[in-house]
Amino acid sequence: MKTRFVFYLLGIFILTLGIALILKAHLGAAAWDALAVGESTTFHLSVGTFVFINGMILIFINSFLLKKKPEFLAAITVFVIGMLIDFWLKIGLSDFSPTGLGVQITTLFIGILALGIGIASYLQAKFPASPMDTIMIAISTRFGLSYRSARMISEGLALASAIVFHGAIGVGTIIVTITIGFVIQLFFPILEQLLACLTKTYI
Repeated sequence: MKTRFVFYLLGIFILTLGIALILKAHLGAAAWDALAVGESTTFHLSVGTFVFINGMILIFINSFLLKKKPEFLAAITVFVIGMLIDFWLKIGLSDFSPTGLGVQITTLFIGILALGIGIASYLQAKFPASPMDTIMIAISTRFGLSYRSARMISEGLALASAIVFHGAIGVGTIIVTITIGFVIQLFFPILEQLLACLTKTYI
């Protein structure tokens, strides 16, 4: 249980750092985050606040897709994610402003790697996942798709919503949409084996 909790906390810490790095690259945010940025600009609340609000809406959508009762404990996860995103943007990375296309691209890809690893890590804990990630699992389960394909579909839906709110969309958004599912698919089994190994070690 302790090992799973460590995977959960580290995963959320890493994935929110990845989100912040992608935003800091200013090449276009991941689709769900681009939507939150657009809503933040429109309604003058923090990005993290809209990550939480969007997450609450997705809890009900996921419930429909999975044919289960709404998983309200997931609200805790998305609340923590929203808070940490605001922490990275306002405090942790407040002085980090990559300049020059090369540095921006490097920041973008480091952010994508961190985001994918973070998601693959905290999902191992089997605790209530962020609704933004649960929709990937819900689509995968409902339609029999791989995580990569399901992620691309969910990111595509978020992208369409981000366009409506004039979110932070750019070439980086397309890159994240195409690559993030692959990163999760790559690291998920690796971290699954690592968790199993550590669990056996401490039993």
